[in-house]
Amino acid sequence: MKFLQPTLRQHLVSATYAIALVCSLVVYQGAFTPKPLSVVQKHFRAIATEDPELTVTQYSDNAILIRSYGALDEVYQGQSIYPAWEEFFSKYHIQDFQVVKKHLSGDELAFGKQTNRVIEAQIAIAAKSNHGTPVVLSISYKVQFDKNGKITHELWQVNPELSV
Repeated sequence: MKFLQPTLRQHLVSATYAIALVCSLVVYQGAFTPKPLSVVQKHFRAIATEDPELTVTQYSDNAILIRSYGALDEVYQGQSIYPAWEEFFSKYHIQDFQVVKKHLSGDELAFGKQTNRVIEAQIAIAAKSNHGTPVVLSISYKVQFDKNGKITHELWQVNPELSV
């Protein structure tokens, strides 16, 4: 019966295979996990097209969108995000969309994975209002993504409109 018991060498070989399998799965997952900066750039491009359908495909089902106008906060969740973008695009026709600065933050884990996918940015949107008046919207922006690259929480803090 002694020949049925695994030897130390067999234990080491099995452990090595298990470690190699885990490492390869981590590398494989990392190759297909969306990168936060590319996800937010895709989101900004969708906004610049003024297409609410394209814009909302980037949100998770229970996402929260907050637009803060100083003393007034508008909070949208889930399906109410689509009409919020429809309203925004009906008020403003985007002429130019610029990311003035951006910052990626998050907790690093082993193998370079981030648990907290958060991007903060300063944005300037040059637009024409629905009245035809040129405006520049100066925005402090913060967005958080899930592991699939879907937006879970988004905050737009709009500074007062500046007429051009």
